[in-house]
Amino acid sequence: MNPLADSTVYMGSASGGLWRSRSLGLGISWEYVPVGHGVLGVSSIAFAPNDSLEMYIGTGEVYNINTTGNDGAYRSTRGSYGVGILKSIDGGTTWTKSLDWTYQNQKGVQAVKVDPEDRTRVFAATSDGVYRSIDAGNTWELVFANEMATDVEIIDNTILTVCGNLGSLNKGMFYSTDGGDTWSQAG
Repeated sequence: MNPLADSTVYMGSASGGLWRSRSLGLGISWEYVPVGHGVLGVSSIAFAPNDSLEMYIGTGEVYNINTTGNDGAYRSTRGSYGVGILKSIDGGTTWTKSLDWTYQNQKGVQAVKVDPEDRTRVFAATSDGVYRSIDAGNTWELVFANEMATDVEIIDNTILTVCGNLGSLNKGMFYSTDGGDTWSQAG
């Protein structure tokens, strides 16, 4: 939901890109939002705190890495690869690559979160692990290289993430109490 326009909502789809409704999604109100990049899957949408114009989308939908994933997590394909993270500073009219990947990188972004207290800190859960930006998405650093990070949360200076699926070696919940510099496994 747009933080300053209560009736505007965005939706990412697994293979149909980014969509917007200006009437809370009621009725026939959805419009496709072109992003200017070959994006199929939009897995995450995040706004800078109290800003209707600055937003990020995570792209791709990756189910597993290499042979990771079997039993209940097995899918016959690996989903759709992303092009990284896209950023808009004009409410979704134009987009630039923030975390720049190509389809050949065979990666995906599962979640993007902007620190609610510091709009310059952005975290992303990806098929590589957790990335951090401390300059509003201008540059990114892989701060936790544990494959298949599926979500990330920011609570003050504590960062939480979950990684893996049923076949992953290093699956579990992990946390950092120093803003992403060091990580430990939870209980």
